Amino acid sequence: MYLEFVCSKCQKKLKVREENVGSKVRCPYCHHAQVLETPSGTGDGLPFQINVDETPARGTSTAGSRGSTPPAADGAARHDYADATQVSMVAGAGIGFGLFVAFYAVMFLLQSTWIGQLFLERGWVQFVMVFLLGWSIAILFLKSRKLAVQKDSMLFDLLPNEISKDITVKTVNQFVRHIRGLPVRHGESFLINRVLRGLEHFRVLRSNSEVAARLASQSDIDANSVASSYTLLKVFIWAIPILGFIGTVIGISSAVGGFSGSLNSSADMDALKESLNSVTGGLSTAFDTTLVALVFSIMVMFPTTAMQKAEDDLLNGVDEYCNENLLKRLKDGNRDVPAAAGVDPKALQAAIDAALAPHHAELKTWSKKLDAMGDSLGQQMAQRWSKADEQLQQRHQQTLKQMQQTMNALNGLSERLQELSVKQTETMQTLAQTTGNAQEGLNASMQNAAESLHGYFKALETGVDSLNDVLGQLGEKQVVIQTTAQPARSGWSLFGRRNGH
Repeated sequence: MYLEFVCSKCQKKLKVREENVGSKVRCPYCHHAQVLETPSGTGDGLPFQINVDETPARGTSTAGSRGSTPPAADGAARHDYADATQVSMVAGAGIGFGLFVAFYAVMFLLQSTWIGQLFLERGWVQFVMVFLLGWSIAILFLKSRKLAVQKDSMLFDLLPNEISKDITVKTVNQFVRHIRGLPVRHGESFLINRVLRGLEHFRVLRSNSEVAARLASQSDIDANSVASSYTLLKVFIWAIPILGFIGTVIGISSAVGGFSGSLNSSADMDALKESLNSVTGGLSTAFDTTLVALVFSIMVMFPTTAMQKAEDDLLNGVDEYCNENLLKRLKDGNRDVPAAAGVDPKALQAAIDAALAPHHAELKTWSKKLDAMGDSLGQQMAQRWSKADEQLQQRHQQTLKQMQQTMNALNGLSERLQELSVKQTETMQTLAQTTGNAQEGLNASMQNAAESLHGYFKALETGVDSLNDVLGQLGEKQVVIQTTAQPARSGWSLFGRRNGH
């Protein structure tokens, strides 16, 4: 949010961002450092109080020249956005050469010290790196001056409310003339250049959205311009370490070459010592060059990064200013056409209302009909839903009864299956007992038969033994068997026939 304040020295109206209240700023008109303070009860219409610090601010030597610069005419206004951030290469190189000469003048006075020898007796690479460092410092210095002008221009009240609260096609030329009358060149400020371009686009296009699109495009252009302005510094940040490595290679190669030549031509220890001194001198050149290159690279890198961040923050502030103070106050040019044509807005509104009155009555009638239709449809839908609900409940009850009957049948079947299972278990037990008894009887019968058979074979064995004894006693005796009326045993007759009787 931007707030207005009045410089107590030159009585010029300025604007400042709310977060800068309490900090020291410099008036772009009179170039005095000022501290912003917010008094109690400050409202939208009350300006800020300012305490003026009479200490001259930075750049007072050129303040008079900037303050005395006459406003540029409309035809001679500069709109080159590159002027706000780009610096002259020739001017930077000239200032860098001057710093180079001054630096080596000091080193010439210190040539007997180590630092003097470091920059005077280490070859041509040191001279080039010192010149690039001076050139980089000159570019950063010139950019810092441009950044100071940019910050000063942020305090201008570019769109004062005294001209008009709204920016219309009628008042846009007054705002343009006010901006061109400010004591600053338009190309030196991103903010002034951006606002001027926005007003000019609005004067031609008469559309708030189109102006917003053009300002977004201009924001990208300014960002690209800031990024491209650091190209040479980035080249220097890259080139200084490369030069240091080149010096390292040169020092090492010269040291090695001198040492190899001295070894081939040396005949005593004194010559060898001198060659070793040359070798150490070459190595010192190599390492000192690398050290200086790395230190110079850091000395350029950190200020460059800080400066680029400051310019990026400035561009963000410019975008915020345009969104808060320019785009919000733009009123499309088409809104002024009825007044310019001499038409009374109230009469026009009344005519439009009268023309639309029948349509409004018809719309009311249709809305009532639609409401009635909606009520009837709602009632019909409610009745149908109630009938459908009753049918669903009846079907649900029938389904529950059928499921209950099915469950009862299943329960009866389960009981019958349990009874059958019990009966089958009892039958199996009885069968098992009967089978066991039959098995025991069979085993007993078989055991008795086996015992009877064993007694029979025992008796047979006894008879056979007796027969053998009888036969042994008879020897060669003949046995005569007389037949009787009863037939003799076949065994004995056979025995008599076998002996010839």
